[in-house]
Amino acid sequence: MKYRVIFTALITFILTTGAALAETGINDHKIEQHQYIEKLDKISFLPSLLPVIIENSDVIELTDGQLQKMLDWRTINREDVIVSMNEVARKRVEMKEASLSPDVSSEQLLQMQNDVFRLQREVTKYKLSCRDMVLDTFNKNNWEGFFLVLAEEEMGVALPEMKEN
Repeated sequence: MKYRVIFTALITFILTTGAALAETGINDHKIEQHQYIEKLDKISFLPSLLPVIIENSDVIELTDGQLQKMLDWRTINREDVIVSMNEVARKRVEMKEASLSPDVSSEQLLQMQNDVFRLQREVTKYKLSCRDMVLDTFNKNNWEGFFLVLAEEEMGVALPEMKEN
């Protein structure tokens, strides 16, 4: 009886957490979008910096052409990135729930973990594509402005040595 109560409480917690995550959506409010992205960033090892770059394009001193390139990349890839990140979150919840079931084998759990890894790799590929676009677009002045923005947002990154072009 005691274990049934603990098990029920644990399942309720997991389902509530999963439901809360599933209800997280993107709307038109910048603050909610930023919070959403922060939650999803825990799914990937690379930060989502494109929103920071676009929001601070004036400080970074992006030209109209540079900014348009960023906006175009976001328009083309944003939905796919978010779908992949949501799928990672869903699979992680699914795996946690399955791990509590005596009917799910260790092999099944390993396969579920492999699915999560595959999806995380997919998200990482999108983020690396964005990174490559930024690397191809930014000049030294942009980098200096960008790192000022990151320092202001307390992201804890140091300005790397820049090669002279």
